[in-house]
Amino acid sequence: MLDRLRTLAAAASLFCLEAAQASGLEFRFNDDAARLYSAAVQKGEIDAPMIESIRRLPETAAMVRKMRLKDADAFVEYLRGLGRDAKQVDLAARVQADLGRDSDNKIALAANEVTRQLKAYLPNEFSAKLTVHFIFGGNATGFAFDDVHDDVYVNLARFTQATAEELAEVVSHELFHAVQAHVMTAPPRPAQGMPQATTGKTWMNRLLYDLVQEATAELFTHPIANRPATAFSARGKERIERNLAQIKNIAALMETSSLRLLLAPPRDEDHYERIYGMLFYGDFGELGYDMGWIMANAIERKDGKQAIFRLLQGEPKQFVLRYQQIAESDPALFRFNEDFLSAVRSLGAP
Repeated sequence: MLDRLRTLAAAASLFCLEAAQASGLEFRFNDDAARLYSAAVQKGEIDAPMIESIRRLPETAAMVRKMRLKDADAFVEYLRGLGRDAKQVDLAARVQADLGRDSDNKIALAANEVTRQLKAYLPNEFSAKLTVHFIFGGNATGFAFDDVHDDVYVNLARFTQATAEELAEVVSHELFHAVQAHVMTAPPRPAQGMPQATTGKTWMNRLLYDLVQEATAELFTHPIANRPATAFSARGKERIERNLAQIKNIAALMETSSLRLLLAPPRDEDHYERIYGMLFYGDFGELGYDMGWIMANAIERKDGKQAIFRLLQGEPKQFVLRYQQIAESDPALFRFNEDFLSAVRSLGAP
């Protein structure tokens, strides 16, 4: 397989179910769902055999879960709705055309770039076998589930204007989330009847855990900020520029959100999501991604790429505290206030 990959690398080619390696990590690309979903949307009619094929795909269960649909039949109805939308039909046709190419389709060209990007951050001793499921549709560019370590999902409908490099960066971002699931110790969920002080620390630790995840994965997608805008990257570049211009305010929001979780713990996961969303949801400008990137980038520049992996192995608070150490001697970086840092230091292990 390695000899074959060396041959394919010369032509920048890797296809769907073949494996690529980055250090001890192996990943494969599976485009079955993207082909079937986009074909259904482009065709505009979904007959009984196609419905059965959609139901059988494991990616359909993932889409149902991510989109919070009732069942696979509801997802079929969703695809039917896309088939009545001229814009979505055009996107489906573009995805079908790209997947119809052989060695020069976007997925094939992205594979070697993904390998290069991930290899720089992973030690040789890390080992995992992951699958990137390419899909069509849904509300996310890419996603993964916390409780499923080896599968990530990337929506090709969002990449019809992207270069292979831009696709590779998002794939690397999502694969790094899968790496994190293997390495990081997830914080516990607050139990019923847990004392408020303990619950508050648990929720705050959870937010720091989520910050570490998004901050370190953003290392792969942030490079669009340093290149001329493309049709795909223009919106992302504008977001980054806007957020970096108000980074001290974003840091203050992180402090306030964390202390809110600590002192007035949310009742449940849904209430936590509202606080998390102010930092990481698109409706609010995805503020936490760019703040997190500043932190991860500062650590990488000071300590090296391998330090990112080591931080994943420790407590989430160590990411914040190490960043603060670096920021204290660099006037170009924002700094957190002492009340927040004191609360961070008081957190126990996850």
